[in-house]
Amino acid sequence: MVSTVEDIQEAELKLSDSTIKAQDVFAAVVTNGPISDAWRFTLWSNYYTEPCFSAMSRDFDVGRDEFNVMSCLSSYGPMAAKTICEVTGRPKNSISRAVTRLSERKMIRRKINPLDRRESSLMLTESGRKLYERVVPVAIERQSTMLSGLSSSELALLDQVLNKLMQFRHEW
Repeated sequence: MVSTVEDIQEAELKLSDSTIKAQDVFAAVVTNGPISDAWRFTLWSNYYTEPCFSAMSRDFDVGRDEFNVMSCLSSYGPMAAKTICEVTGRPKNSISRAVTRLSERKMIRRKINPLDRRESSLMLTESGRKLYERVVPVAIERQSTMLSGLSSSELALLDQVLNKLMQFRHEW
């Protein structure tokens, strides 16, 4: 942490000499900083989502929230958009736009709840399922690449830790 005049001068010298290395900054912020765990989760997510969703958008015209909607519907079955928001942690307006776009593309179908006409159940159409089956390998490949440095016992431990963390997600 830069706090004294001497520290500031030393930092300015490093900048002027172009001796600051990304690895040094990474160590200071991500590895040794006061919120290192949050930084590591954030960076892991960024390194996953940016390339993954860029490829999906470029190759299949499917955005992050559209993928989230299709993934929930494919993995579980029909559900309300509200449930997708709860599962994914994404804002209602983002999921709503994705639902509208997928509906316009005939990838999902809406069935209005007769008891509450404000709510509808969403389901994948056959063309939506086929699109999801073409898109999901992008996500799987990226995940596999990012986890390839772990042994099978480390993968099992990671799975256990992540499952435990997710048990508390509603308390965050």
